[in-house]
Amino acid sequence: MDTGYSLGAALLLWIGLQANCLANPPVSGPLVGTWRLISYTDTVEGEAPRHAFGVEPIGVFIFTADGHVAISIMRNPPDVAAPTADPDPDACIPGWFCAYFGTYEVDYKTNTWVTHVRGANAPGYLGTDQRRHFSIQGDRLVISESYEANGKTVHAERILVRETRR
Repeated sequence: MDTGYSLGAALLLWIGLQANCLANPPVSGPLVGTWRLISYTDTVEGEAPRHAFGVEPIGVFIFTADGHVAISIMRNPPDVAAPTADPDPDACIPGWFCAYFGTYEVDYKTNTWVTHVRGANAPGYLGTDQRRHFSIQGDRLVISESYEANGKTVHAERILVRETRR
């Protein structure tokens, strides 16, 4: 792996975790910790599943106990010349790497979390609240939602496995 990509991702993560100096209430529960992305699939209505970041994407989702979140996803392998395969109109720039960070709130009764995005390479995410529906079974986190793109419904599913609990 190119150390430039690793250092860039690490720097983006560090900036994201340091950017919000406001005090946040402590967050507890099974979402807190570090999660490794193992699957990123979008299925457009009537079409075959798409893997915008490859069949074996590289990614990490970090949820801290003080209410910060940093998410980084990279296509594997990172074909920098390839156009994005992501049907989402708010796709990341460049299409082979996606990251955003901010603070988050979680509601375990509705199995949702909301990221208050402070920084991102997805211009449509900047300054927005991104709600995600999830389920946790043991050390497996599944994020599942549907959205509209080009007049068709897209079912999105992200699967992650726990790396650490803190």
